[in-house]
Amino acid sequence: MKRALLVFAIMLVSLQTIAGDTIRVMQYNLLYYDRNTGWCNATNNNVDSKDGYLRDITGYYKPDIFTVNEMNGSVTSVQRLLDNVFVSNGQSYFKRANFAGSYLVNMLYYNSNKLGLKSQQYITTSPRITDVYQLYYKSEGLLRGDTTYLTCIVTHLKAGNTSSDQQDRATAAQQIMSFIENRNIRGNILIMGDMNVYYSSESAFQTLVTETQSGVRFFDPINKIGNWNNNPTYAQYHTQSTHTSNDNSCPSGGGMDDRFDFILATKPIMEGALGLQYVTNSYWAFGQDGNRFNQSLINPPNYSLPYQVINSLYNMSDHLPVVLKLYVDTDFSSVSAVTAVNRYRVSNPFNENISLWKQGGGVERVKIQIISILGELLFEDEITLFPGEKYIIPAENFRAGFYLMSIHGAGIKEVKRIVKQ
Repeated sequence: MKRALLVFAIMLVSLQTIAGDTIRVMQYNLLYYDRNTGWCNATNNNVDSKDGYLRDITGYYKPDIFTVNEMNGSVTSVQRLLDNVFVSNGQSYFKRANFAGSYLVNMLYYNSNKLGLKSQQYITTSPRITDVYQLYYKSEGLLRGDTTYLTCIVTHLKAGNTSSDQQDRATAAQQIMSFIENRNIRGNILIMGDMNVYYSSESAFQTLVTETQSGVRFFDPINKIGNWNNNPTYAQYHTQSTHTSNDNSCPSGGGMDDRFDFILATKPIMEGALGLQYVTNSYWAFGQDGNRFNQSLINPPNYSLPYQVINSLYNMSDHLPVVLKLYVDTDFSSVSAVTAVNRYRVSNPFNENISLWKQGGGVERVKIQIISILGELLFEDEITLFPGEKYIIPAENFRAGFYLMSIHGAGIKEVKRIVKQ
């Protein structure tokens, strides 16, 4: 108990010196937004109504990054969503990317108070283009030319469960991974979208979660790997369909029995190695309570969100959005080769060992603690240090990422952030 309280106290102290932020991410298949077809039209998929549903959904979750599939491929449509959803909801600071392709396209909207769009590229996948957006976090480090970057890859793979459909998805996934490899895209990467995969064993999914030669691969943040299709074991993670029938001809029917929609993340995000870290338990098929297997989103009654939000999710699309949160270490760029902690110097960043030197003064008895940013006490020792003495802490078993070092003694109470490369 005493140790738990001490760790808690240290974390509180650290909050005074280590600023942090959270980025909320939402990925959503909008079901023919502003696009009329023979089956989805102004009567059964009215865009004015959809704008209202989206205001309810995004207004409740408040994403900082909003990526979408099934947007009509026109400037008027992509701007319409920005104006009628975000600006109308009082979020005039939201901006959008440009769109690539025609007919149905992907799009990214973002909170420009927190983020900037550095670049945008696309991959010529079939049947739809895959978009690659690089965002940067607007931290104080921008003044020094330093910041944290995030690449968002938004894709919408081929639908269908035939061998030909699976091969189309596999080909597109390979094109995406080859693009990442050839363009030397590294670090914090999310790939998100309606991937239309039925099983984790599908070639497309396996391609995304298998390391390239340069070591890039994606991870499922909730690690729910398996045969998702029509399997009640994964009912809590199914994203399609919110409807049991398609009696108005637009949304797919069949109830919730597929996990088509994903946000996957690279290792640096999962481990917090480069300024961004996935927030544990923040991944959610938004509105999914686990009681929907082969049922609609609204029957039986769904209390996972307010009634109006659930109703808007039901009417907006036959897919549920997927959400997660990313913790931003806003002090990421301040790491130097050696960090001074009053009378102590610490090797920072570190690799196999953490080196601590006493710089002056008399002999001191201090307690050294290393704590993860999630509050886990990883190392503790009480030692006597003489001026000029070097103390080594083994760190070969520490994962890459950020840690807190606490040095406590008579007249000493210091907490410093350190990083393992």
